[in-house]
Amino acid sequence: MEFCTRLANQLMLKKVEEHEEKNSVVSPVSINAVLNMVVAGSKGATLDHFFALLGSKTVNEINSESAKMMAVAADVGLNSANKGTEDNDDIGLVLAMVNGAWFDQRFPLKPSYGEDILKGIFNCEAKTVHFATHANQVRDEINAWAEAASRGLIKDFLEPDSPSSEAALVLINGLYFKGNWNCDYKFNSELTKNRDFNLMNGDIVSVPFMTSCACYPCQSFDGFKVLSIPYESGQLSSRDFSMYFFLPDERDGLQNLLKKLMILKPRNYFNLYHNELDQFWIPKFKFSYGFDVLKSMRDMGTPFSFLTNPKELSEMMHVPEDVNDFVPNMIQKAFIEIDEKGTEAAAITEFSDEMGCSLEEPERMSFVADHPFVFMIREATSGLVFFHWSSA
Repeated sequence: MEFCTRLANQLMLKKVEEHEEKNSVVSPVSINAVLNMVVAGSKGATLDHFFALLGSKTVNEINSESAKMMAVAADVGLNSANKGTEDNDDIGLVLAMVNGAWFDQRFPLKPSYGEDILKGIFNCEAKTVHFATHANQVRDEINAWAEAASRGLIKDFLEPDSPSSEAALVLINGLYFKGNWNCDYKFNSELTKNRDFNLMNGDIVSVPFMTSCACYPCQSFDGFKVLSIPYESGQLSSRDFSMYFFLPDERDGLQNLLKKLMILKPRNYFNLYHNELDQFWIPKFKFSYGFDVLKSMRDMGTPFSFLTNPKELSEMMHVPEDVNDFVPNMIQKAFIEIDEKGTEAAAITEFSDEMGCSLEEPERMSFVADHPFVFMIREATSGLVFFHWSSA
């Protein structure tokens, strides 16, 4: 999981260094789930590379991590089911994690992988398809699956030329989150007003900002502040979700902040004091983002050429003798919206292979997020970061 969070930080850092004026949102959990699905079907040098990448030693360790991720979603899902429909605004928290698998008939699924991994851990059934003759039909099916998994937030997930007729398999994770702010931290929409937001390129735009008089978990660190807003949790769930804002002190400090988070790890900043803030303003926003996961891995110096050997994916499927290489692809598209009520977010991640703290008295402070910052949605018990993004 730590690798996927670091990948998200690296992606955001590269955007800042290249002066890309665009908000980004990434789901480390969704990426991790798909990588774990691939790991569980790998062997040989490919498996060894994955172990080095993810910091694991055995497939059982990977499978245990996957089961824990699915358990978090199941716990929250049980709570939602007992409170009513997911469209009900009274529901404190909704979290749904679903998975899908499509295998070409030329690469039959191994029964043990289908039963023990896909069904036993990821709670999904694999479908056998014929990409060579029905690639467009499969694309439409996957896009419909992704739209349903994201509750309509992500449409047309796959482009018209994907998957190709040479595809061997497609593995997908879908993640949906909807959380209302904890009742002690709710925002009054009548207090929302437009304020200036300073962009990285020096421009200033007017955007709606929310405010509140609540006492928030907030603390200053070396060059930045961190503030946390908890979400409501259901009576039947022990899961504790919060949104964390990482705000650099300097208006152009996002690049330095991301570099610090790459070295020091965000988990060092999750235990925060409560503070009464002199000023507190955070912007409302809604945006979507998509990126090439394997390209981002390559940009951070992580090779993925080991994924091209089809024989080393034979723990999940039967590979014909005349197939000598694969061309791997992995993409993610995500969406997030934050307003006075809470947060709604979704992510779809796809993998495919185609042939060819201190104890001092807290200080008085303000928290005005009027320049680029980093924030994330994290569950405290598991430590999983479900969404991670930055403002432009």
